[in-house]
Amino acid sequence: MKPPYTSRQGQFLAFIHHYATLHGRPPAEAEMVQFFQVTPPTVHQMILTLERRGLITRAPGQARSIKTTLPPEKLPPLPGASTGTPLPVRQTEGQQPTDTEAAVLRLGKIQIKDLFTHYDRNSLDDSEFIPLLDTLIESFARAGLSALAVKELRRQACEFYHQCCQEAELESTMESNMELMFSYLPGPRRKLWLRWT
Repeated sequence: MKPPYTSRQGQFLAFIHHYATLHGRPPAEAEMVQFFQVTPPTVHQMILTLERRGLITRAPGQARSIKTTLPPEKLPPLPGASTGTPLPVRQTEGQQPTDTEAAVLRLGKIQIKDLFTHYDRNSLDDSEFIPLLDTLIESFARAGLSALAVKELRRQACEFYHQCCQEAELESTMESNMELMFSYLPGPRRKLWLRWT
């Protein structure tokens, strides 16, 4: 039976579903712009089309109110996926990630980069920022992203943090910057991050 959406519409529906599953709230249109690498009008038109076709609902004037109307099993895999797995399957050392996991990992990297951009623009205090970063990455782990992919997200976050520290103090080392970063995490959380090296 033919699905009630086009291939492209299905990609947006899958993204909305996966994003809401990961974060407990629907995505903003700006996040769809970044993920699909299209213009804001393109995303807005897609949202209007999906709503007109009854594939999503929205609350007028309310941000992040998009909800899919189809059950998860009726949605396609996230863009580029070849299987209909609703969430990534955990992988072991040496296995290649599934297409769905690769797409979710890409979403994680985009969100980490956005968080650091926000951090840089708003001069957030590290004691607030680092736990927020940890919570973002942990949401991907809880959603089923493999340990290897979560490790990759943590590694990227550490590299961004090191770059930020070096902009403030050129002489800083990766080791000293990681020590500083991890000092803002409680003991059990710190141990998870220490494993990335």
